[in-house]
Amino acid sequence: MGLIERLSCRLKVVPNGCWEWQGCRLKDGYGLIGRGGGKRGMLRVHRAMWEIVFGPIPDGMDVLHRCDNPPCANPTHLWLGTHADNMADMIAKGRCADRAGEKNGNAKLTWEQVKAIRADTRFQRVIAAEYGVVPQLISQIKLGQIWKGEEAWV
Repeated sequence: MGLIERLSCRLKVVPNGCWEWQGCRLKDGYGLIGRGGGKRGMLRVHRAMWEIVFGPIPDGMDVLHRCDNPPCANPTHLWLGTHADNMADMIAKGRCADRAGEKNGNAKLTWEQVKAIRADTRFQRVIAAEYGVVPQLISQIKLGQIWKGEEAWV
């Protein structure tokens, strides 16, 4: 079975018009398919679809999704752009949250705690134990390597 047949038998059309890949997917949701024809390796499904419909992908270009749905392989939802185009599209659509400081979902501290840590003169291991973090984090905060926001220095 050729690549086109293998692609078409694993695509499901969903109400929003996406052709969602039902086969193997990466953790980030992008579909994968074997190259076939005795060739080793895997292709991302949306890139394979682009090449089938529109031809080779030029060097330095990425295949981007208008629908922002990684498993989608609908050619009308795909467009060529640079990595910078992809980042600009992500920002324009509000898919890139400001993840600095306490807005970061993995943050263990608040800005108020960071201010207090910067003013604290005790040993870093003592401060770290109080806040439930590792001493390296305290060091990075005091050196201004992380939590760089101006409000933390007030």
